[in-house]
Amino acid sequence: MKYVTKLGTALLLLALMVSFMPAAGAQPAKAATCYWAQFIADVTVPDGTTYAPGTAFVKTWRLKNIGTCAWSDVSLIFDSGEQMGAPASSPLSTTVNPGQTVDVTVNMTAPSTAKNYFGFYKFKSAAGGVFGIGSTANKTFWVEINVSSTSSVGYDFTANAASAAWSSGAGTFTFPGADGSANGFALKLDKPRLENGIESAQAGLLLAPNNVNNGYVQGIYPAFKVQSGDRFQATIGCEYGATTCYTAYRLDYQIGSGAVKTFWTFREKYEGLTYNANLDLNSLAGQDVKFILVISAYGSPTGDRSLWVNPIISRPGGGTPPTVTPTVTGTPPTPTPTKSATPAPSTCDRAQFVADVTVPDGTVFQPNVAFSKTWRLKNVGTCTWTNYSLIFDSGEKMGGPDSALIPASVAPGQTVDITIQLTSPATAATYRGYWKLKNNTGVPFGIGSAGTKSFWVEIKVSGTGTVPTTATNTNTPSTPSTPVTPATPGAGTSYDFVANVCAATWYSGAGQLPCPGTDGDAKGFVLITNPSKLENGTNDPRSGLITYPQNITNGYIQGIYPVYKVKAGDKFRTIVNCEYGATSCYVVFRLDYSLDGSSSIQTFWAFVEKYEGGIYTADIDLSALVGKDVKFILSVLSTGSPAGDRALWVAPIIYNASSSAPTVAPSATPTITTAPASPTSTSTATPTATSTP
Repeated sequence: MKYVTKLGTALLLLALMVSFMPAAGAQPAKAATCYWAQFIADVTVPDGTTYAPGTAFVKTWRLKNIGTCAWSDVSLIFDSGEQMGAPASSPLSTTVNPGQTVDVTVNMTAPSTAKNYFGFYKFKSAAGGVFGIGSTANKTFWVEINVSSTSSVGYDFTANAASAAWSSGAGTFTFPGADGSANGFALKLDKPRLENGIESAQAGLLLAPNNVNNGYVQGIYPAFKVQSGDRFQATIGCEYGATTCYTAYRLDYQIGSGAVKTFWTFREKYEGLTYNANLDLNSLAGQDVKFILVISAYGSPTGDRSLWVNPIISRPGGGTPPTVTPTVTGTPPTPTPTKSATPAPSTCDRAQFVADVTVPDGTVFQPNVAFSKTWRLKNVGTCTWTNYSLIFDSGEKMGGPDSALIPASVAPGQTVDITIQLTSPATAATYRGYWKLKNNTGVPFGIGSAGTKSFWVEIKVSGTGTVPTTATNTNTPSTPSTPVTPATPGAGTSYDFVANVCAATWYSGAGQLPCPGTDGDAKGFVLITNPSKLENGTNDPRSGLITYPQNITNGYIQGIYPVYKVKAGDKFRTIVNCEYGATSCYVVFRLDYSLDGSSSIQTFWAFVEKYEGGIYTADIDLSALVGKDVKFILSVLSTGSPAGDRALWVAPIIYNASSSAPTVAPSATPTITTAPASPTSTSTATPTATSTP
């Protein structure tokens, strides 16, 4: 994609907005039902891979024929975006029968200008026309790369693993450890095989926690001086074949002898997907930092074999990576207390996590604040839950009860909302409390295939003072023809994108749009929703924005907000997902920006989302823009057909992490209710894979 370098009048701005979005081509021929593809994996070039300008590379996708016709006359075709020197059409070299997979390879070259690029592709059959992936067989798959003027590896965690201090809940151990050790271990794998079946050509680390409930393993690396522009990058996922793997990844850090803090965390289970971490370390620039790779089990550690593939700190510019002294001081984080052995769950007692109805993972509270936590669970066993209880398992109790009786019976196949009252701890930190269920004979059980995994509540406690409330928007915004007074943000909220939605100027490829728009407008539209009906079937009490692209292939919509001066500690936060019921939704969310007085529009963050029952919480550090006057831009792009692309931003705000951070208002949900079934999700905080259909 090419971005503009000059802006003039508002009319010129409109024309240029069209130019930097994916070009809209002719509508594809309707794919016959027999021609249908499924994305399996990025065999090479994971999304977000960084190249120097002009670098030649080979992109390979693995796709499956899930239609009923053999692909004997099928070609890969370029659809839209940035072609990157690839041919417009490439015939497949072999026939692919229904049910078979095929690796499709194309030679590409990184463009000469440093920025983020997407290239979108489909298939074409002489008999069936153009077809692709997704529920309607008309969605594109893609390659995404970042082009950087120059780059190097500032630090390689795999190569330096022996310099780290390794430990688990069972104590310290040497690297490499012994595969299968009950005390936990860490190993180097030259060709790790990820859970999607792909064998990586890059080396990585295999970590397994000690063999107790909620065990952990960690490596504390020597101090490393972070420079501006440094990024932590890795591909993460369970090892292939570790089907019961269910863990949390964490990148912790320590400065000097200070407290160990969590920089990033990600929950992962074995479901055939991988995730590419690409974390901006600018907030640590100039400091000597001891980075800590952590893997913790969620409940039972059985089968928890977690991979960090090619974990590195990438650094812009060339030069020799700095040397570090392989000594470690300080005390590792306190291990999670272990629990005594408990009876195995009955084979008829099984639960399934459906949704966090209140308090999504990572919600921020002030110290000593009372709140209500509600989980939605489904009885996927064969026994009715009569006189069953919720019980505290381990971690941080947060003032909750040891146990709480479920007052109603829950039959197999039914879902239930279970609520408890908790209180945030007094000290600023990240806290996680693990919970299970207990049957009427006193035997605990939980989620997962063996019924041994815990579900949890995770919060962050920040700062001091009174807890802010989350404002709801009850007024309909005025149209652009009426002067709009920016809304006053609540405590801790520096800017509310919903409350100021019509202070923004909204565009699509069809031109400037009214605000609010009209539902169903083929030109694209933006609407306020309250409450927000999430993709997992739950209602979030906060206001959100439904953004629908122009109704053409690879259409887009974007709102350009007024200038905002970014302050130290500012972060952008929102939940992104498709609106409930929009089953064919398949979009790219983007936070774009331009600097006041500059015509260059840049992408700060992007996330690919499809309707699969999960939601994603974005919590994005804006420290790279501190002190600058910035126009933030909310953009949504269709990936191919826009049919059903109802993209939902829930409570998009800028909040200041150093002051009163916003929270989710406690729900008034009854203690327990029997709820209708809704789409399942492994966790409301688990992102969808960035290149997965």
